[in-house]
Amino acid sequence: MTMAVPAPLALFLLGIPTAFAVERLIQGLTSTEDRPIEEIGRERLPWQREPWESRLRFGLALPLPFLLAVAALRFELGEALAVALLIAALLVCTATDLLRYRVPNAVTYPGVGLALFAAVLLPEGRVEDASLGALFSGGTFLTIWALTRGGFGLADVKVAVLIGAALGLSAASTALALGVIVGGIAMLILLLAGRVSRRQVTPYAPFLALSAMVVVFVDGTAFAPH
Repeated sequence: MTMAVPAPLALFLLGIPTAFAVERLIQGLTSTEDRPIEEIGRERLPWQREPWESRLRFGLALPLPFLLAVAALRFELGEALAVALLIAALLVCTATDLLRYRVPNAVTYPGVGLALFAAVLLPEGRVEDASLGALFSGGTFLTIWALTRGGFGLADVKVAVLIGAALGLSAASTALALGVIVGGIAMLILLLAGRVSRRQVTPYAPFLALSAMVVVFVDGTAFAPH
């Protein structure tokens, strides 16, 4: 007689090689640059130098098995696997923006497509909510980008579209608002501490992505609502 492996344990074990794969992916996406950070008029922040770069990559990948186990506790197995892909994508976006002020199209564009597909495929998915979330979130951040003349980057717009497609209109609005507030507070603290300059470009994608992960576990997603 065989015993089935509990879903949280199965996803935790799956998360171990996934964490190594995510760390390798982050390293590959940040190891080469078309232009050094200084050449595009941006300062290197404290965590954009070794040994902190390596520590940041491992630090972001390390919680992945635990996050996947929590996803298995919160969602049905199919939904949990979709949530796992979303979490991995958000962690990659967090790392690449923190390290290189960029968010890879190879992660965001397929991520949006997969989020919409999951909303269609999964039993409780809400494709209309996912579509509205993507349009509203992307449109809002694109407008802010235009009005602030780059105060927010196009990387933030791409992450906002991904979050909107995955979470849906209401939950995405909560996550993005929370991300902007937390990001503003964090950068203010760094400014007062003298770690960044007043004109420093803010990598907001990490705050948006991490806030989205919190909202996912509290309110669910457009493809796995609570």
